[in-house]
Amino acid sequence: MSYRPQISEPDAFLYRVGTLDYTKSSLAKLFVWLLWGDLCYMLMESVVPSILPLQFQKLGASNTTIGLIMTTIPMAITAVVNPIVSFRSDRYRSRFGRRIPFIVATLPFLVLSLFALGYSNAIGAWFHRSYGITLGMSPTASIVWTIGIFVVAFTFFNSFVSSVFWYLFNDVVPEKLLARFMSLFRLVSMMSASIYNLFVFRYAGTHSTEILVGAGLLYFFGFGLMCLMVKEGRYPQPPAYVDGQSGILSAVKSFAKECLTLPHYWLLFSTSVFSSLAGAASIFMLFFYQSTGLDLIQIGRVNGAMNIAVAVMIPISGLLADRYSPIRVVLAGYILTLVLALPASLIWLFWHPLPGAAFWFWIFVSIALTAPATALLGIYDPPLLMVTFPRSRYGQYCSANAMLRSLAGIAGGLLAGVFFDLMKHFVRQSDVYRFMPLWQFAFSLPAMICMLHLYRSWKRYGGDKSYVPPIPGETVDEVRHEEIAEEEIGVTVAAR
Repeated sequence: MSYRPQISEPDAFLYRVGTLDYTKSSLAKLFVWLLWGDLCYMLMESVVPSILPLQFQKLGASNTTIGLIMTTIPMAITAVVNPIVSFRSDRYRSRFGRRIPFIVATLPFLVLSLFALGYSNAIGAWFHRSYGITLGMSPTASIVWTIGIFVVAFTFFNSFVSSVFWYLFNDVVPEKLLARFMSLFRLVSMMSASIYNLFVFRYAGTHSTEILVGAGLLYFFGFGLMCLMVKEGRYPQPPAYVDGQSGILSAVKSFAKECLTLPHYWLLFSTSVFSSLAGAASIFMLFFYQSTGLDLIQIGRVNGAMNIAVAVMIPISGLLADRYSPIRVVLAGYILTLVLALPASLIWLFWHPLPGAAFWFWIFVSIALTAPATALLGIYDPPLLMVTFPRSRYGQYCSANAMLRSLAGIAGGLLAGVFFDLMKHFVRQSDVYRFMPLWQFAFSLPAMICMLHLYRSWKRYGGDKSYVPPIPGETVDEVRHEEIAEEEIGVTVAAR
């Protein structure tokens, strides 16, 4: 059966995904809707981690509590939900596709979670009046744990989206354009973050309810529209479980054997683990900025300037990845981070300038050092994953990576909070967060070493000319046959 659309003769087919031929106009429509969805999604995701730390700070919550609620608990949820959703979506078949149904099913619940976070102070106060007094909870504790409950709900439903949204690109975008599309994707992400930081973040301390509710409405209508306008098609039959059986036990066996038994993939997983530990302290980045003398407006401008710089540089990273391979570009990003970006940030341990000087130094470091490193590292997820993992099991392998990264985040978020609380006993309260670059350097170094070993392993498996993703129990020819089947039989995607 042919799934090719009927197109008039003058339109030339340019690209093919599966049995669908794209014209220039249909491909442009697909890109526009995917990038629009990315804009709405990234604006929504930027809100929660930027606003809630301010609310916790006003409530007097400890760093350990902030790390527990904002990092450890969400990572624990992701570690459980992501593998299940990813493994299931790889093998899910419906007339609406295998990715979008998971997004649409959770969309209203995710929006309600954002609304609840927007009114969490009022809901927490009501809970205290109704139940908290009886339970012996203070008004502050009631609000803190109310926020924590809504963060759990938000993270649970967002885990469905954050899992499968990234896999959709690998299913619908022509392979030869993936790196360039992802560079556009990162550009839109950075621009949306810049818009938020420059024009919205300054109101985070005074209008958090309006921002959270607005993010929920944008996600519901904007991201929901993308789900309607991008259509998935038909896929080949899913790969069999390793024991030839069915059921939960066989699924677990297949996941464990295929994803967790090859040293090649463990090198990539280890890179993610150490990167997650390095990034676990980022929830305190706002306080780091404040400890150097910046206010919310200046912080928004610094982040906005950096995001604009990254947006300018990320297309260059995409072109470099297409030419030299994503793995080389990411490795260069780690080296730049360790040699320049993080060492420059350590200056705050010894330098206490006036706020004006601090602001301009942050602008310089963010644009000249952090932005280039971020642009190079932006090729890691998903371009590097796309060319490293088997297409037929892409979501499954990504979920294994996400699970291990989340487990590291569980420990890292809690330990980072404990680390900053302990530092209060050795340095002034105002200087505690200046040790963040030291924490990041300690874990970024082993991440870079693992990436270097992954590069060597990638070359042993064929490198630029003949790399075939290894799958336990299958020969190179068998894997290549599955990849061709996934490409030629499977995906029929069209922008309506």
